[in-house]
Amino acid sequence: MSDGIPRSSKPPSPPRLRNTALPEPDEAQSTSTFLGDISMSGEIDTYDGAHRSQFYELGQKLLEESMDPDQLLITPATSMHELRREYTGAPSFVAQIDSLMNQGYTKIVRTKGSDGNCFYRALAYAYLSSLIDSPNLVFSAKTVIESGSRMMERNYMDADIIATFCEPLMDLMNAVGSPDPNIRLTRDRLLSAFMEQETSNCIVTYLRLLTTAQIQSASDDYAGFLFNDSGEQMLPSEFCRHYVDPLGKEADHVQVAALCRALKLHVKIAYLDGHSPDGRVHFQEITPPNDGKNKPLILLYRPGHYDVLIKTN
Repeated sequence: MSDGIPRSSKPPSPPRLRNTALPEPDEAQSTSTFLGDISMSGEIDTYDGAHRSQFYELGQKLLEESMDPDQLLITPATSMHELRREYTGAPSFVAQIDSLMNQGYTKIVRTKGSDGNCFYRALAYAYLSSLIDSPNLVFSAKTVIESGSRMMERNYMDADIIATFCEPLMDLMNAVGSPDPNIRLTRDRLLSAFMEQETSNCIVTYLRLLTTAQIQSASDDYAGFLFNDSGEQMLPSEFCRHYVDPLGKEADHVQVAALCRALKLHVKIAYLDGHSPDGRVHFQEITPPNDGKNKPLILLYRPGHYDVLIKTN
C-alpha cells in the first residue's frame, strides 16, 4: 500500500522504517510525496502492555551488549535457534522467529549491539558477502563506489579524506575473485576484516559520508523529512552534521533510503518486532531505480538494531 508522512510531523523512530525506493534526481517527485511505496500493515505501529515490556527487556539487553568492551563488532554466523532461545517468554517474538526459519532464514550474523553503527556495518558486510557469491558484479560495484566518491568531492569533501576511508572497502572488493588464493576474499577473511576496529570503522565512516553526499546532492527529495529530536525541520547540511556523519548516530529511514540509493542496492529488511501474534513477519523491500533483479541483501531489524539475515536452501 502507499504510505506518507505529513511534512509538519516528526519522522517516526525505529522500528517505523518506511520504504525508501527514492527516484533518481531527474525523476524527483513533488515534495508532498513520501520516499516510496510500502507493503507493510499499519499494525506495525501498535503497542500493548506486553509489547512495551518486551521492548524494554530487549532494549536493556542491547544496551548491556553495547557496553561490553569484549563484544565483537561482528560475529560469525550463528543459528536462528540461538536467537530463539533468547526470546523464551516472549511468544510473539518466538512466533516470528519460527516463521523466519520456516521461510529458510536459518542463520544470523550479528553486529555490535546498539553502538549506533549497526545498520552501516550490517549493510556493508552483507554487500561484500554478496560479491563473494557473485564476483561478476564486482566491476559494477566498484564503479558505483567510484561514482559515489566523485559525488562526495562535488559536495566539497576532501579527496584525500575520502580516499583514506574508501581504501579498506576497495581493498576488500579488489580481493573478491582474486586468482591468488592467498589474497582472494573468503567469508572468513571478510569476517576478520570486519572484526578489526580500524578497517570496520573506516568502512562505516565512508558509508556515512556517502549517505551525506547523497542527501545533499538530492536535497529537494529529502528536505521534507529531515527533523531533529524535537520534531523541528532541519536543513540537509545540519541534519547530516548531527545525524549522519558522527559515528554512533543510528540510521533512521532517511539514512537507510539515501545509502541504498547511493549504492544502488536491492535490500529487504525483516522486522522482528513482536507485533504479529500469528508470527507474520513484515518485510520492507528497497529496490534501486530501474534495477531490482539482483538478489536482495537481507537485514534483520529488531527495535533499535540491525543484523544480517542469511537464507539457506
